[in-house]
Amino acid sequence: MVKTESINGCFFWGMLLFVTTVFSQKKTIDVEIRDTVDRVVYRLVKNDSIVEARMYLDKLLEKGKDNPRMQASYYYNYGVIFLSSGRYNKSLNYFKKARRVSQNIPERPFELEIPSLMLRVYREAKQFDKVDSLYAINISKSLKEKNLNKFYNYNDLIISYMDRRDYKNVVLSSEKALKELDEFDFKNEDSIRMHIVDDIIRNEYKLHLAMGLIEEKKEYSYSYRLLNEVEKDSLLFVKRERDAYLKCIAHYKSRYFYEYSPNIDSVYYYQSLAYRYQKIFREKLKERASNADEFIYEILRQENDIAKLSIINKKNKELSTNFFYISFLISFLLALALLFSIYVYRSNKMKNDINEELKEKNKRLLALNEERSRFFSVINHELRTPIYTIKGLTEIIEQNEDATQRQNYIKKLRFFNNHLLGLVNNTLEYTKFHLGNVRLNKEGFSLKKMMVEITSSFSHQVAENNTELHLSIQKDMSSNVVGDRVKISQVLINLIFNAIKFTPDGNIWLSVRKVKENEESITVYFEVKDDGIGIAKEKLPRIFNGFNGTQHIDEYKGGSGLGLYIVKRIVEDLFQSSIEVSSEEGKGTSFGFEVVLEKCKKEKYYKESINYGALLSEHKILVVDDNKINLMITKKTIERSGAQCDIADNGEQAIQMIKDVTYDVVFMDIHMPGKDGLETTREIREFDKEVVIIALTAVDLENMDNKIKDSGMDDIVIKPFKKRDLFQKILAFSKERK
Repeated sequence: MVKTESINGCFFWGMLLFVTTVFSQKKTIDVEIRDTVDRVVYRLVKNDSIVEARMYLDKLLEKGKDNPRMQASYYYNYGVIFLSSGRYNKSLNYFKKARRVSQNIPERPFELEIPSLMLRVYREAKQFDKVDSLYAINISKSLKEKNLNKFYNYNDLIISYMDRRDYKNVVLSSEKALKELDEFDFKNEDSIRMHIVDDIIRNEYKLHLAMGLIEEKKEYSYSYRLLNEVEKDSLLFVKRERDAYLKCIAHYKSRYFYEYSPNIDSVYYYQSLAYRYQKIFREKLKERASNADEFIYEILRQENDIAKLSIINKKNKELSTNFFYISFLISFLLALALLFSIYVYRSNKMKNDINEELKEKNKRLLALNEERSRFFSVINHELRTPIYTIKGLTEIIEQNEDATQRQNYIKKLRFFNNHLLGLVNNTLEYTKFHLGNVRLNKEGFSLKKMMVEITSSFSHQVAENNTELHLSIQKDMSSNVVGDRVKISQVLINLIFNAIKFTPDGNIWLSVRKVKENEESITVYFEVKDDGIGIAKEKLPRIFNGFNGTQHIDEYKGGSGLGLYIVKRIVEDLFQSSIEVSSEEGKGTSFGFEVVLEKCKKEKYYKESINYGALLSEHKILVVDDNKINLMITKKTIERSGAQCDIADNGEQAIQMIKDVTYDVVFMDIHMPGKDGLETTREIREFDKEVVIIALTAVDLENMDNKIKDSGMDDIVIKPFKKRDLFQKILAFSKERK
């Protein structure tokens, strides 16, 4: 969550401008003078001219010290100055003095302003119980008198909810305030007050509504639209605090692209933008703090001078009898000077600490930016190579009429396609680990089948490299287990891929053996060993460090360096295990790790020996996807299994087809124009609770799993999918229905 203290200033200055215009329609000379004083002080404080504002008030008080109205204005504006300097207790005392004096004046000046500003003080001081009680009083008065003051009280309440992290009430209060603002009749209000409330305060409501919705993880698209509207109208914000608002907008936009519409480039861009605005705002805060320190120093010096004059006058009258009091005064002054010195020391130390913290954060951001640049440079090279190969092979296949050669080229094409998919997966995993957004997913699977499939997937590559890949599985080991098959496969595939790269004309051994076993779980040890070129001892500690470990790779075959980084993170961070490595130059390398898996006592695995041609002959299936190529591929795959398959390229068409036809299974894409898959599913569930709806999507499960299930979908298949996985989902739901 972003702290709301940094964006309260704009609301504060808007409220001050508002209250300085409240009595502009009254005609008495005293009110006109007070109105002028309030406006002058407002402008001085807004421009950080705090000392000048104090001097201006002191001169006015000297001329009108016997005028109660001038005294009330003096106390009120001193409260404003202390509030802008963050001295909330002092500010509260001056507001209370102003209220006591004004109660003895017939027109009761500041009767509306003081309660609103006291609410601001309680909110800034985090005294939320007083915020709630005073808000109830203020809003009751505002509703009774039908004035604009209620909109400032709403804003203070909303910001206090943000401070309390009560995002549900932030959303409810912001929506309520916007609704009442839309319904308010401004025809009797002057243009200045209407601008403050209808433009500035409305933008504050929109910003807090967007922040609250994103914190509640709701209505991301609507929140993003609100952020864009507020950013477009950012010139309406007071210049003094505009950077703080822009920083909040950039931060929550990065949250949108991270949590709802994953786009790593946009996340990095808006995080950098937020940091830049934060840096600008910190510089302004430092300058403002310097002015505030000067103001506090002047106040202390003034109080000190008054005390000294009083003692000197008393000394002249009673010098012979009051030596003790003179000594006491000297001690008091020394103590005051000591306290002031301590204050200055602590203030400077705090500033230095802030500066050091900013320098350290800047170093980390520069390092992150450098790593990001290297990341994109390496990935750009690694992606272009297989893409170029795939493009070239496609052209060769189109021009070649020899069936045998075409089949050989197709095998090469399939290999480079799998290589490109593996690189993309590693890149996504690298990004997820940096964002702390990776988890394990449990599913039942056959350990032996997984190992055979992994070995088979490298048949073309080992043949091209003249390398033999040997598989060894302990015979008496349980095969049916529950765990994250995808993550285990990803580790083994990365290790085998590296081994093939560095083992031309050699051997690679993939083995799995049982370490220990009980009724509930089994601990297995995986090992990938080769007799390739090996790794020098001094380079071993760096091979798992992402881009810092690419030196060994670059010297020999090139590569991104992501594979071993992903291996280490998955084994250590997710499986809570450790990766063991041993190597000797010229003799080969060995990687090994342990994983604890649950036992699966039921046989739930789809067998490859089933006849695809008649597998789904009694099924009627609907595929919904806005991509025509994806529709064609999925439809052909399903029809080859004997099922009847219909297609729809948008949500509205799918809803109408499901109303007209009874389907056994509906495969639903998530991201579609118009109604997306989630919204379409929710609408289908309003009239059909029985049809099986399975998400067929390429989205990131870590971010979308709960949203997909909450929409009413029954299961998920990730693209690109294997035929076996697709058919297994269909058959599983068919058995449940029977």
